[in-house]
Amino acid sequence: MAPVVAPQPASAELSQATVVDIGPLRHLLAALRRSTRRWIWGESLALVCLAGALVFWSSLAIDWLLEPPPGWRMAVAAAAAVGLVWLVVSKLVSRLATPLPDAALATLVERSHPAFRDSLSTAIELADRPRDDVDSRLLARTAAEAAALVDQVDRAKLFRRRRLMGLVLGGLAGVASIAGLALARPALADLWVRRNVMFREDPWPRQVALTAEGFVDGRRIVARGSDVDVIVKAAADRVVPEVVDLRSRGAGSWRTDRMGTRGGVVDGAQAFGHVLKNVTDDLTLEVRGGDARLRNLRLVAVDAPALARLEIAYTLPEYLGGGRRQAAASRIVQVPAGSVVEIACTATKPLSAASMTSIADGSEEVVGSLAGANAGRTITASVGPVAGDRTLVVRFTDSDGLENREPVSFVLSAVNDAPPQVAVRMPGISTAVTPRAVLPLVGTITDDHGLASAAVLLQIADAAEVDRPIDRVPAGAAVVEFAPDAPERVALEPLGLTAGRRLTVSIVATDGCRLATGPNVAASDAWSLDVVTPEALLAMLEAREIILRRRFESTVADLVQSRDRLATPGANAASAADPDRDGGEGDDVARLLEASTRAAGETGELAAAFRLIRDELANNALLSPELENRLVSQIADPLARIAAADLPGVAAACRRRAPREEIVRATDAVLARMRAVLDRMMELESFNEVVDLLRGLIRTQEEIRAETLRRQKQRAREALEQP
Repeated sequence: MAPVVAPQPASAELSQATVVDIGPLRHLLAALRRSTRRWIWGESLALVCLAGALVFWSSLAIDWLLEPPPGWRMAVAAAAAVGLVWLVVSKLVSRLATPLPDAALATLVERSHPAFRDSLSTAIELADRPRDDVDSRLLARTAAEAAALVDQVDRAKLFRRRRLMGLVLGGLAGVASIAGLALARPALADLWVRRNVMFREDPWPRQVALTAEGFVDGRRIVARGSDVDVIVKAAADRVVPEVVDLRSRGAGSWRTDRMGTRGGVVDGAQAFGHVLKNVTDDLTLEVRGGDARLRNLRLVAVDAPALARLEIAYTLPEYLGGGRRQAAASRIVQVPAGSVVEIACTATKPLSAASMTSIADGSEEVVGSLAGANAGRTITASVGPVAGDRTLVVRFTDSDGLENREPVSFVLSAVNDAPPQVAVRMPGISTAVTPRAVLPLVGTITDDHGLASAAVLLQIADAAEVDRPIDRVPAGAAVVEFAPDAPERVALEPLGLTAGRRLTVSIVATDGCRLATGPNVAASDAWSLDVVTPEALLAMLEAREIILRRRFESTVADLVQSRDRLATPGANAASAADPDRDGGEGDDVARLLEASTRAAGETGELAAAFRLIRDELANNALLSPELENRLVSQIADPLARIAAADLPGVAAACRRRAPREEIVRATDAVLARMRAVLDRMMELESFNEVVDLLRGLIRTQEEIRAETLRRQKQRAREALEQP
């Protein structure tokens, strides 16, 4: 501010005569105010145009590259609108609303024009707010100095015209670029308006055209937990991209996978594919290839249809009595051959289609199917009559078009009617029989469902086979038993057998199966029997008795030796000829225990063997009361008592380590009973020798008689031949 001289006393007339003229200054400042507002308008509009052009081109580029969904575009448009409004308010409205007083403008001029030396601001300030202590002449002179410099004010120093021109040119260029795009590519500008102003889903034109297979309205339903093959095809009549990326996002972040080419160009398109492993949740997909984008693709994971319930029932064939039965559901379902099987499979979801296929012997046959939007959940089929193994395969397709991940499969196995089981033996019959023998049959004949008949086949060498039905086999019986006390007996006397022939015996059983294969027939093992005279059979049995007696003699001798070792331990221990003996009493007791146990088993077998001899004599009609008494009462029964009680008593005394004298006495008592039985065997042998002698005499008598008859015939012939 210019120096002000202190006021001097003056008269009132002089003060009133001095006039301060600041009109030129006011005019200057008013012009500056108008220029400032025009500059604000120009700068603000230029900034708005630049920002608008930037928003336009940025949104165009982003939308073309990414094609975001409408929600994103709405958010970007809202942000751009807010930014533009803020720019207008902050750069135009608020600045225009800000007052520009003369004092402030004067200060602005003085900053850029130092020649004013604060005269302009002083004159404006004192003119707006007069002060009594300021001399009006000095004020007038200051105002005159400022007015003298008004013409020297350079407005270029007050306004940054170069920056303003740059902003204006930039804004005009931005507006011109938009206008040029609208004129040159009206379709492109119109598409931008539809997408970014009207927020439509119209796609941008691309050089690359991609399509995703299997997606309907951007959705594809897949089975939960399955591997999903995503196939994208690029049109061959456009640019085929070298690289196609698949972006997927579930609950986490985005993941990018490179899709591989699938073969060459087929049907005017190049296929690209990628397999998404184990899709358990919904996925959002995006495909990028060249300048094309496929967005808002969604994989919806739902549970595939599965088997909820499997019901299998079968009707038995007539020969098994018919009737309906339930079968347990399993991988292999066994049913009797000839059954008609009814199957019902229920799915876990409503179905749009289902099929049941039967596979047997390499051929397939559809035995049941469902189709239609309201197909339900259960597919039924009837299969049969089942004659062999066949595989049933059931496929479901639910209302979403998903198939069961693995077809339901199980095997119907036809269990053929098994042949009867014949477990029959002939106790008391060895390898030879007499013509009057009776064959006892003991055992069981069984069948899995039921017998029809059974018979005894008798095959005589060089003769026809004889079939003897067994009347004790009722039709339909599953088990027929011939107990030892009530055997089935087959008499050979009606056959008229003679000695020297060979007879083959077998049991044949037939079941009640009435399928096309016919009834099942099973035969037992065949017994080959020699037909001999009673004398020959007796001789064979007598030889067997001799062998049994010698076995019993060896058993008695072994027991006697063990008893003697225990009774005379000192003498036996000193014998150098038997180095295995240690001379201890405990060792001798152990040997006697072993010998008595072994003798008990051997004696029991001998008793059973003598009973078999008795049975064989009875079955061949050769048993007399005397023979039965000797074989059973005098030999078999005593041997059985010795084996069951006496010898086990000796073994028990040895186990409890009874005194030696007590064990020896018990052993002597048993040996006495065994020797008594052995004497009876000797008596029987002497009796047999007498019988052999009588047989020899009978044979000699028969030979003499035959020779006498021959000579008589010869003499009679000679007498007739004499003249």
